[in-house]
Amino acid sequence: MVISQRGPSQVKLLVVALIIILTVLGAVCTSLLREAAMAGRTAAADARSSLVPPRPALTPPEEAYAHALWAIHGDVKNAAVTLTFSGLRYKLKEVQVRAFETGVQAASKSFSDAEERVRALAPPASLTQVHTQYLDAVHLFQQSAAEMLKVSEDGRDDHLLVAQPLSQEASEKLLRVGNMIWPGEYLPN
Repeated sequence: MVISQRGPSQVKLLVVALIIILTVLGAVCTSLLREAAMAGRTAAADARSSLVPPRPALTPPEEAYAHALWAIHGDVKNAAVTLTFSGLRYKLKEVQVRAFETGVQAASKSFSDAEERVRALAPPASLTQVHTQYLDAVHLFQQSAAEMLKVSEDGRDDHLLVAQPLSQEASEKLLRVGNMIWPGEYLPN
């Protein structure tokens, strides 16, 4: 009987092959476990979502109000962006006080115009709370703009720190309104 001896290179090759095979098996097992866990989570989420009744469609008066408010909402979002970027550009020293003031004043005027337009709408009784929240958001943006304009009066940047939470709260109110009457709208800043 002849027993062949394996050389050092054959042993190394065998060890490397075993390591590769074990690594591939480990990766396959890990992916199978991950897939099984994801399938379980998806099934649980589907079961929960089927328990939640679908949101009812807006009535024709609600739809008309939502459509009218949408036209105003575009202007409010643009003014909010102008307000935010005016403050950022000023703080980053990209603009001087006068350019900052001009941007904030333009946003403030847009908010005032929007307030008038929103007040002119007659919401259906079911959307009275939404209407009130929207006006509250516009008022908060107006307060934020007024606070920001104080920077041009006294040169103190701490007015920006007071104005920011007002804008943040206004944005959150707009988000809540949007979730109620324009679901799926992208999130405001």
